[in-house]
Amino acid sequence: MSFLDNVEPPTNLQEPQYKFVVDELFTQLDGANRANLGHFRTVSDKKVSVIQTFIKTFRIHIGDNIFPTARLVFPDKDRRLYYIRDVTLARLIVKMYSIPPESEDYKVLYHWKHGFQKEKRFTVDSNNLRDLPLRASRIIANRRESTPITTRHSYTVAEMNSKLDSLNDAKKSQEQIAILKPLLDSLSIPEIRWLLHIILKKSILVRFENYFLSVWHPDAPALFKVCNNLQKTFNYLVNQETRLNKNDLTVHPTLPFRPQLSFKLTKNYDKLIKDMSMTVPMDVNFQKMFAAKDLAGKFYMEEKMDGDRMVLHKQGKHFKFYSRRLKDYSFLYGENLEIGSLTKYLSNAFPSKVDSIILDGEMVAWDFKRNVVLPFGTLKSSAIQESVRQYTTIDQYEQQSSYPFFLVFDILHINGTNLTNHPLFFRKDILQKIINPIPHRLELLPSIIGSTAEDVQRAMREVVSSRSEGIVVKHLQSKYFIGERNPHWVKVKPEYLEKFGENLDLTVIGKVPGVKISYMCGLKNDDDQVFYSFCTVANGFTEDEYDKIERITHNKWIAYKDQLPPSKVLNFGVKKPMHWIHPRDSVVLEIKARSIDCTVEKTYAVGTTLHNLYCRSIREDKSIHDCTTISEYKQIKAKYSKDLEKSHSANKKRRVLQDSFVQEQQPKRVKVESDLFSGFDFVILSDNLSRNGDRITREELIILVKKYGGNITNTVHKLGTRQTIVVTERELPTCKSYFDKGIDLVRPSWLFECINRVAIVPLEPYFIFGSKNMAVFKNRQDEFGDSYVIHQTVESWDRNRFQRLPETEVDIYRREFLEDVSATEESFPRRFLFHDIKFHIVTENYMVELLQDRIERFGGEVIAAHAGCSFIVVCGDSENRDRTEVLNKVKAITKDISEKLQFEDAILTTKIPSVVTEAFVKHCIKRNVLLDSDDYKYI
Repeated sequence: MSFLDNVEPPTNLQEPQYKFVVDELFTQLDGANRANLGHFRTVSDKKVSVIQTFIKTFRIHIGDNIFPTARLVFPDKDRRLYYIRDVTLARLIVKMYSIPPESEDYKVLYHWKHGFQKEKRFTVDSNNLRDLPLRASRIIANRRESTPITTRHSYTVAEMNSKLDSLNDAKKSQEQIAILKPLLDSLSIPEIRWLLHIILKKSILVRFENYFLSVWHPDAPALFKVCNNLQKTFNYLVNQETRLNKNDLTVHPTLPFRPQLSFKLTKNYDKLIKDMSMTVPMDVNFQKMFAAKDLAGKFYMEEKMDGDRMVLHKQGKHFKFYSRRLKDYSFLYGENLEIGSLTKYLSNAFPSKVDSIILDGEMVAWDFKRNVVLPFGTLKSSAIQESVRQYTTIDQYEQQSSYPFFLVFDILHINGTNLTNHPLFFRKDILQKIINPIPHRLELLPSIIGSTAEDVQRAMREVVSSRSEGIVVKHLQSKYFIGERNPHWVKVKPEYLEKFGENLDLTVIGKVPGVKISYMCGLKNDDDQVFYSFCTVANGFTEDEYDKIERITHNKWIAYKDQLPPSKVLNFGVKKPMHWIHPRDSVVLEIKARSIDCTVEKTYAVGTTLHNLYCRSIREDKSIHDCTTISEYKQIKAKYSKDLEKSHSANKKRRVLQDSFVQEQQPKRVKVESDLFSGFDFVILSDNLSRNGDRITREELIILVKKYGGNITNTVHKLGTRQTIVVTERELPTCKSYFDKGIDLVRPSWLFECINRVAIVPLEPYFIFGSKNMAVFKNRQDEFGDSYVIHQTVESWDRNRFQRLPETEVDIYRREFLEDVSATEESFPRRFLFHDIKFHIVTENYMVELLQDRIERFGGEVIAAHAGCSFIVVCGDSENRDRTEVLNKVKAITKDISEKLQFEDAILTTKIPSVVTEAFVKHCIKRNVLLDSDDYKYI
């Protein structure tokens, strides 16, 4: 039994009132802002004082039993589940107060999600726009004015908890309304606001949760960290003078805790091996065991599994399963040996002498028909199907060919003994001795002992060949840090062609409001501890994530025009946000990007930025101190800079040719071979941009025109008698002046068509880049916008769409299109979604042609061989018809790739294509962003 079991709650002098909690804590914290600091130096200092005063008053006037009150103060950590989200709550309020559909209040509440983005553009109250409890309480206040309610009731904390317990049990909307309506009718408006906050389980203390715990008792944060139970924490820690020992503040069976996490690789293999094989002093007994096993200078390597991190607790015959996020999955995997998708197979997994044990590992889904571990997304369904199967005698679930499989890689506790402070090699030795593997149900994750960089290279070849996640390199003497990242556990993953490396964890430091909010992120400089602006992200957020960010940062934003950020904290480049925030008050985002911009630019203070990026998730488990730093980013960028700088150099050269045509020297004299263009003057403004990657430069176009008799000029003569043709395929500053003068802007393709036909081809919309005479040119195409004489391929589809726009929309469309192109950190134009990306499709059939057409329509290229491609796509139809044949082809391809891996400076330099399902292409197009291929892996 744990020392936390059967702890009796202390008694209070009197029952605390809900109004007291609202007035003295919630409202005071919410009202702390820069405008009313008083004698406090910062907002944080004022909030600290509010919490201290509240707890001091509570102890003096109420007593030591604060747990019932803590359930309201920590709604996100309380175990009640109301199953009421913001939209549901808003519509319940509509029903409760019979708000008519034609009213503004109805529109605000009933269409809460859909109306936000539109409404945000027209309101000055943007800080509170996402705060549903605040806005709903205002609406309720207005409704009360029309129908005054005389009944008021002052609820105690116990009464409020009782009402919320009833709401927890209510499942139907009518039951929920029956509980909520009397409450909302009898509470004050501030009390209603915070009640709605509690029901939505939104954090009220936000960044001050640990501080509240520490003020109550110095050991409270540490105890809550290892038990994650408010009741046990507050009921046990009453006397501030009584302190806990180290054994108390460690893991205990059945009590959930956040597992240890690993770091990502930021160094080459040689440096990694040096750090991982370094021996540190140990206890004498451990030292003898270490020497006897000949482990000096060695390290562990384990495969990084694609599953759900899970911690297994066993106490007697009872089991508990907790995820990395502390969610209890015991109902799914089993609470005893009699029933459960996993535990019913574990009766022989542990020796009889093992009474209590805590194991850390990865829960995966095992397909027993294909003998493979399935992707992460199939795990829950496998467990559910396995659980259901045991209740039925019919074969309706027989088609389910997978079940949960727990792979153990660490042991943290056994029979009352804490093992987190013992070295890893000792913990591994215990695992080997006490675990009886149950094949494909519960096994030890294989650990390979290595000693050189070549060992890591061999492991990486195997990872690529088997299309695995990567490996985790572990120091043999490493201890276990609960809820923290251990620098002695390092994950090493192969890098894929469309990834510049690991996803980056960045701190939000600025905001640009708009139809879609854009968040500016920064990197911290290790030298001066200043955050430098780095990129802006607007894609990848769900409405819930927008809400969460705005809720966490509520009242923390400062208008840039009103107050400049302190230079010792933040540094922005040319691009400034409309609002900035202090990093300590901000959030951490996990950002995925397609590429790094290695050019020297001043848009962001870091000097480079990311392209085609989106937010994968909000990292609530990370602080700003865990984020990527400038030095770490430079190490990542260095691996790509050679190729990117080479590419940039070429682009820069082209840019000179394209934009500086006035100063450019005329090409050498060209021999005229035809008089085809002899009646025209040509102004050549840009290169010819070909979709297949071949580019004809502006200088080459000039030579071509002169070769066919055309005259090259840099200006348009008003009094000239010859017709002037302006050729361009890029929007340049000069284009607008020609366009405004009524001169047609013609694509280079017109030149090629004329040369091919040995005749001057009439201008059609297909050839026009821009013109005020579109009405005339549109008469030269059919009702579908196709040319009568020119064959138009799939490649020209988007161009035709451009040309079919009404004349009055052409300029607007082009401007919006160019804004999209320039905003590489935000929405990328859909037509260029797969620009410069090569795909290889594994199989051959009619479905492949449709898939290829979709890829090419959005700017991608499908190639015949897998060498040089970014994505290897398995067509869904082929997979369904002949999996064995497809799987053999994929295995042959990945084996070939692994054999050709190259390592330079003791690190893998080969970029590897991702093997994905057809769904990857489909969902990228649907969301208009290059998604993470890890979510669509083919297995």
